[in-house]
Amino acid sequence: MASFMHRPRIRIGLAAAATAGGAVLFLEVAHPARLIGSLGALPVSAAASAVGATMAGVMLVAVRWRTLLGARGIEAPTSRLFASLTIGSAVNNVLPARAGDAVRVESAHRHTGASRLAIAGSLVTERIFDAFVLAVLVVVGALCASAQGRFLWLGIAVGCAVLVAALVLVRLGQRLPASVAAGALATTFAIWFADVVMYGELARGFHLQLSFGALLLLVGAGNLALAIPGTAAGIGSFELVTLAGAHGIGVGGASLAAFVLAVHAVIVLPTTATGLLLFARRPLEIPRKGKEKGEPAASSP
Repeated sequence: MASFMHRPRIRIGLAAAATAGGAVLFLEVAHPARLIGSLGALPVSAAASAVGATMAGVMLVAVRWRTLLGARGIEAPTSRLFASLTIGSAVNNVLPARAGDAVRVESAHRHTGASRLAIAGSLVTERIFDAFVLAVLVVVGALCASAQGRFLWLGIAVGCAVLVAALVLVRLGQRLPASVAAGALATTFAIWFADVVMYGELARGFHLQLSFGALLLLVGAGNLALAIPGTAAGIGSFELVTLAGAHGIGVGGASLAAFVLAVHAVIVLPTTATGLLLFARRPLEIPRKGKEKGEPAASSP
């Protein structure tokens, strides 16, 4: 069974089936005709504000990545890391099982000359910061939205698991300087606050009355679903989890499904388009000869 599941065609087929199944379930709940009508009524200003907030968050991710790489002695300009990040995100949004993470590591390796293992380690650290902050958002959102049941325990469980994982990394020697850890944590909160702003702008555009606590809960729960390797861009799973989360805290309305779909589109499409454009403009570069794998190349403007 293990060898069967490790065959690429089998994995891709299962991921495609999961994507199609999730999308079909969502459309059955959403009523396609009503969904299209609600999307068509979304003001352009709300959509533009949401896209701006999303891309600001992506830039903050690049800033945080530079900080984490710098703690490992790897220097790279934020612009190059932004390119590697968006190119990897574009692949993640097309292929299942977070294949874009490997592309992101390879892109950063070619830009910096640093070892792939060190770069991959920085991505693991990113995931820990993200999961911890998302767990905090779920817990705080559940408390503020008076949804102390399964959502509260989900946030607590994820937060505890993340703390255990962080302690394991520390025991393995992956300790960050206190100032770097504090800066990365603060930037992570800013990254996800940009998502809260994006959700809020789209909720306003669809005339949904979402409290601040509800926004925190939806951002936390939906993006935890996106973090699970599986379907390409989290299609289906994101919609179902976010829709279930909204219903779980008493949010409803004819435009709720359109709101969920628009949120996912704003998360995926601008970053994917940016990554493809940057890749077309500047394909992956080979590091200079004479550099060892573990030695960072000189950064360029």
